[in-house]
Amino acid sequence: MTNKRELNGLSLAVNFSVIALCLALAINMFVTGLPQKIFYVVSYLSVASILYGLVRRKIDFQQHRFFIVLFIALILFTLIRLVWAMQVKGIETAPSTDSITTISNYLLGAKRLLLGAFVLLSLAVYGQRVSLKTLRAGKVLILIGLLITLGFGIYEHLYTANVRIKLTTEAASMSSYMILFIYCAWLWLSRFETHAYWKMADVAVLIVTFALLYLCGTRVTLIALVAVGLLFLLQTYRLSMLTNWRISALVVGLLAVLVLMTSNRWVEGVQDIENFGSNSSTSLGARVAIWGGAVNFIQHHGGFSTPDERTTQARQFISAHYPNNVEGYTNVKYNMHNEFLEVTTLQGWLGALSLALLYLVALAGGVKRCDLRGVALPLVALFVAGLTDSVLPYNQTATVFIMVLALCCIRLPVPQRQV
Repeated sequence: MTNKRELNGLSLAVNFSVIALCLALAINMFVTGLPQKIFYVVSYLSVASILYGLVRRKIDFQQHRFFIVLFIALILFTLIRLVWAMQVKGIETAPSTDSITTISNYLLGAKRLLLGAFVLLSLAVYGQRVSLKTLRAGKVLILIGLLITLGFGIYEHLYTANVRIKLTTEAASMSSYMILFIYCAWLWLSRFETHAYWKMADVAVLIVTFALLYLCGTRVTLIALVAVGLLFLLQTYRLSMLTNWRISALVVGLLAVLVLMTSNRWVEGVQDIENFGSNSSTSLGARVAIWGGAVNFIQHHGGFSTPDERTTQARQFISAHYPNNVEGYTNVKYNMHNEFLEVTTLQGWLGALSLALLYLVALAGGVKRCDLRGVALPLVALFVAGLTDSVLPYNQTATVFIMVLALCCIRLPVPQRQV
């Protein structure tokens, strides 16, 4: 009787965690504070469930070896960030406001990533206990949340000075990354349904997600959206793009629609490249200058550095090589606009290796045909977005990322699908 009660209690905790995470993701883009509180509750519950599994020997380490390795990689990644933030916070005597903000973001984000690693492991180990009713309820919450978010986004676009919507964040790019991650969670949860009305919901969520990303106006997230969608199709249906003409036609059609609807942003990008010699102070030009400053900084610093030290030396480089690049000179104080450059300039090569380890673990798992479940989806989204921006330094995006990564560890019997 005791064992049955324990198992029922564990199943209840896991199902509650899934519902809570879906609720947090659903309201994240138009409610502040509450989603983070929900995440903390789930994380503490997950820590308790992992401890219970270890004490009662309920965890099969051999069966879940990939996720245990991923868990360890996440712990190493977050501990390096946490140690860096605590050390730099202690040694800086007169930090600038921007430096204080950067350190605070890293510190809070690292704490949440650390807790989120236990949520990931808990759902990886106990995810088979999640019921279809729970997944359906979670998907309904996400769908409703995205629809409400779209309403807020349209209002902000039409009735405020923000042409590119920011929602609950400080920048439109941050909003676009979180929306992209939320879509990754939806894609993975959609694997467990084949009914026609859920396929209609899939189409609706895709349209709403695209509309939100369009309003955010961040070009790289549209590329990431295509990459994530292709990965999901290949992973779910195991199709060959060369032999399945229907999927190939669908992909080409979607790409054409994306290009046509966002043509202004792409034309702007092409013009920035063409005019780089005469005017480098543009969105793309600023990135080139910032990346140059980051590479130059890394050549002289291989260990921990402070944000102010990085900003000062990067600005010296930009002033010397891109004297008219006001955009790059101004925005370099925030981040390096590339995930690897951002990590390496602050946490040195140790930080860069810890970030690379996350991708290498997933890549090695895929090569060895491990059961990756859906973790590749948010990791691909992070990698693509991280090519032109820094994503995880901000505690909001880091929190959404780890919640989505955890949800993508759920495993249930996958129904037969036909295309």
